[in-house]
This record gives sequence, C-alpha cells and structure tokens, in this order.
Amino acid sequence: MQSKTNNPLLWLVSGALLFPLFFQLSGGIYNSPGAVTDSGGVLATLPLPISIGACFVGILMYWKNFHKAYIGIVFVSALLVGMGASIVLADPGGSIERRKLLIALQYLLPILGLMLGLMVRDTANIIPRAFMWILLFLVPVQLVAGWVQKTLTLTHNLYIFSIYQHFQFVPVVFVAAFGLVIVHLWEQHRTKLQILIAVMGVYVIASASFLAIGLYAAFVLVFCFRNMSRIKTGRYVNLLLFSVGVAAALVVVGLYYGMAQKNSSIIGDNGQYLGKFQTLAEGKMPINVEHRLADWKLYGKWIGESGRTVLLGHAEPPPREVKTSAHNWYLDFVYNFGVVALLPLLLLIVYTAHLVWNSRAIISGETWWLAALAAFMVLVDSNFKVTLRQPYPGIFAYFLWGLLLCRLQVLSLTKSGD
Repeated sequence: MQSKTNNPLLWLVSGALLFPLFFQLSGGIYNSPGAVTDSGGVLATLPLPISIGACFVGILMYWKNFHKAYIGIVFVSALLVGMGASIVLADPGGSIERRKLLIALQYLLPILGLMLGLMVRDTANIIPRAFMWILLFLVPVQLVAGWVQKTLTLTHNLYIFSIYQHFQFVPVVFVAAFGLVIVHLWEQHRTKLQILIAVMGVYVIASASFLAIGLYAAFVLVFCFRNMSRIKTGRYVNLLLFSVGVAAALVVVGLYYGMAQKNSSIIGDNGQYLGKFQTLAEGKMPINVEHRLADWKLYGKWIGESGRTVLLGHAEPPPREVKTSAHNWYLDFVYNFGVVALLPLLLLIVYTAHLVWNSRAIISGETWWLAALAAFMVLVDSNFKVTLRQPYPGIFAYFLWGLLLCRLQVLSLTKSGD
C-alpha cells in the first residue's frame, strides 16, 4: 500500500506525464509561432517534455520499490550492451561518431517511463483520475483555441505555450490516456466521461491522424458494445442504441469533413487534412502513406547493405537533409544499432506476452484494456512512427508498458502462491 503522503506527488507526476508542456534549454517554455519546429539536431533548441522531470521525481518517490523493477533493469542492461557493441563495432575503422551517441541517448531516455511504471503503486486510481482532469480541461481548450484562430484542425498555439508535435504524436497519446480513463473510472464518473467521449470524438477528427482516429473508433465501439451487452434490456434495444451512437458519429464526421472541404481557408495544416482524407475519398493512397512506404523501402535497402549493417547497424545516422527518421521505430533502430541490439526489446515483448497468457484466467478487464493500449503504442504506433524514440510519446508508451508488467508480475506471483 502506498503512503497517503505520496498521493499529491503522484497526482503531480501523473499529470506531468500527460500534459504536453515542453521547454527548451535555450529559452524556457516552448512557445513557437510556427506549427513545426526543426531543432536541426541541436539539443539546446529541442522542445523537451516535462514528463522527463516527472519520471525522475516519480522514480525518486518510489525508490524503495526499485527492486521490483528488476525486469526493467535487465532490459536496460541488455540494451546498453547491444547498443554499446554497435557503437564500438559498427564502423570498420573503429571510430565512434558523436551523432550516434546522441541518437543512442534519444532511444534510452524514454525508458525512464518503463522504470517508473514498474515501480509505481496506484491503489486509488490516481493516475487515471489525473489523466481525466487534464483531458477534460485541455482538449476543449485546444479545440476552442483552434476555432478562435479560424481553423478546424488542431492548433499548436495555446497562447501561453505551444504543443510540440500536435499532429504527429500527441493525439495518439491523448487517445490512449482516454482509454485508460474510461476503463478505470466509468462507473464512478459516468456523466463526465460521456461528455469526454463526445469531445474526444471531435478532437480526433480535428487531429487528422489516422492512428488516433482508428484507436478512438475501435476503443469506443468495443467498449460501448461490451457495456451495452451487460445492460438488462432487450437485445434489440441495445442494438438500436448502439446503431444510433454509430450513426451520430458518422454524421459528425460528415459535417466536419464537409465544412473543411467547402472552405479550405479554415484548414490550418498546409493541406494535411484534405491531403489525407480527400485523396482517401477519391480512392487514392494518401500522400503520407506513400511517403512512409518509400521510407521503409529505403531504410530496408540501407539495412541490407551488408551483414555488418544488419547485425550492428551503421556507424552514424543518415544526414538530416536526407532523412530524419524511417517513420518506423523498428527500422530506425535496426538501421542505427542492428538486430543484435533489438533483441532485448523483442524478448521483453515475448516475456510480456508470456505473462499475459499465463495469467489470462485471472486478468481483470481493466488489465486486458491496459494490455491492448500498451500493445497499440508499442506494436502499432511504433511501426508507423518513431514513437519510442521521442521523449513525450516514448515515455508515455513505456509507462503504460511498465504499469502492465507490474500488474502481470503481481498476478503471476498470486497464481504461483495458489
């Protein structure tokens, strides 16, 4: 049981993990007039999330639980060995490139979230409650700010601060947090969460993110269907309610897209919204999908240059003017550090799946949902973006994974005791 004196700090840490506030080492809080900031690889100008500090505070707060994070320690140790071997051996000349050391730090930093998730003990649902209040406050504020700025899509500019990567990464993190909130707090905060479901529906449409829209739609449909099946009313009444909800969602999507299509001046994303959805409606492949396929093909070619590049990766990342990432964390990691260094993460995925399967008979509904959300972040989102390399989404994804492993290890011990 956690001490009550830790509750305010856990509220603070949980809120900071989700709140998309960024700072720059060169100038305080990140507040940029432009929607996209290119740091040019310079650490001083790179927007860094406050979730980094939250992880350090949380780990210190739960330091006594450090021994319970042994699987995280093993994972990090194995990863360091693999990455270290790549740094030393990838270059036949034996030189160590500074850029490769910096990118190694980018991969390692988000793992703080895994360690915190393994150590934290939240018996009072403080984490989902903190997430709920942030979403209830920030999502409407961001939507209204965009409408005031005469754009239907999400705005990065909240006047006091800017949201970094407000299209690329933040929407998926918000939807994953939303799912965690719904499954843990539905019975206690049903009215608030019904409002949140509707507001988040508008938010994901405004995000222009296929992944955020897909995760939201799949979660809401499955969650609502499962809950309505438990209501003691007729089957046809439940089916009617479900159909009405789906129809309402489709109407909102249609109205939103129709307004955007007829008045492109209220689209503030340089055509990204219509560029995705209009081409899709015309039966064409969206441009961003075409770019990703081309990047994957290019990185696959680079990785297969030799046996050394497959096993140990390349001596340094590609020049920034050529490519900044593979838009796929796994390809990006293998390009930089090779298959050998990837093995610890693959083994951690297998270990997690083993724990889930071994405890499947006693896993609660909330933990099943947590497993699904963590799997989406690690296996789906990370295959379309470099999620686990970016501090904000990476820390959040690893944190969900750590929470899941923590619960599964407790269930495993319980089962062993029985």
